[in-house]
Amino acid sequence: MRHSHLPAVFAAATLLACASQALAAPSFTLGNNPEPDEQNVLFGTSQVGMAITGTTNQTNTEVLVTSTQVLQTGGVGQAYLEPVSGVFTNFAVTLPGNVFRDIIFNTQIGGQPKADGGTATLTVVGSDGTFDFSYDLGNGQNYLTIVAAAGETMTSVAFSVTDGFNQLQQIRISGLTTPTGVPEPVSMALFGLGLAGLGLVRRKA
Repeated sequence: MRHSHLPAVFAAATLLACASQALAAPSFTLGNNPEPDEQNVLFGTSQVGMAITGTTNQTNTEVLVTSTQVLQTGGVGQAYLEPVSGVFTNFAVTLPGNVFRDIIFNTQIGGQPKADGGTATLTVVGSDGTFDFSYDLGNGQNYLTIVAAAGETMTSVAFSVTDGFNQLQQIRISGLTTPTGVPEPVSMALFGLGLAGLGLVRRKA
């Protein structure tokens, strides 16, 4: 009597799939906590628009800040960003064609028009999934440090707060890499199990 090995193969595939869903969340730490290879994001020219482009000060890597609001740079160099009118309510940071391991920024409250802060919501898209985080903004400086879990990277960070802040200051980024498109080990294992299952089906036939 020939026994089918397919149940064992599919059980192993299920276990691997479950293991792959044990997502490693990034750490969210209030305050300014630089990593060893931290780079400042500089704005080389004065800009106005819903997409502002900067570069890192060491590797000259492009950093894109977007918003549903029209933004402007407060000078050049390690300058701040602010909306042309009203208070700052949302932005997203990406590195076109690259990923990063750590990001720091300061959502500063102070000046006119008066922003009321409140609860801010972040969404981080990374190599291991999508993660949300909320925290309260107060008057003055509101630094936040986000670091990906060991071996993971981030693709984008999106920020929103209903009652607003005044300026986005001192964006810093580290761990810049260019994705290679190499399949993750779990994906490769599942693919291999799939081939093994097909082989068993053919052998049984």
